Amino acid sequence: MSNTTVSRCTIPTEEDSDSLYVKVKNNNQKLSRQITINAYSKNSPTKELLPVYVDDQSTHIDTLEPESEKVYRIDVSNVKGSVIFEITQKMGSSGIKISKNSKNPSMVELHIK
Repeated sequence: MSNTTVSRCTIPTEEDSDSLYVKVKNNNQKLSRQITINAYSKNSPTKELLPVYVDDQSTHIDTLEPESEKVYRIDVSNVKGSVIFEITQKMGSSGIKISKNSKNPSMVELHIK
C-alpha cells in the first residue's frame, strides 16, 4: 500500500503580476520525490486548476532528484486574491516547510522533508 502525502499552502497574489513563482527543494539526500502539483484560486468553488510551468513547459507532474530544486511558475493572470498550492507525493515524506522571501513577495520557497 502506498503512502500518499498531500501538503497545501495559501499564497497571496500581487495585483500587478501575472505570475507567481514557487521554488520547491528536495531536502532528502538519497531519495527522489515524484510530485503532483495543483494550483487553484482560493475563491474558486470548482477548484479549476491554474497552469503550472517549469522551464516554459506546462506540467502538473514532476520528479525532484535528491538535493535538487526547481522553480515553478503559476499563471495567476485571472486570479484575484490568494492561490492554493498543493503538492501530492506518492511514497511521500512528512510534508513541506514553507518560507516566504520578503525581498521578493511573488516568490515562495517550499522544502520537501
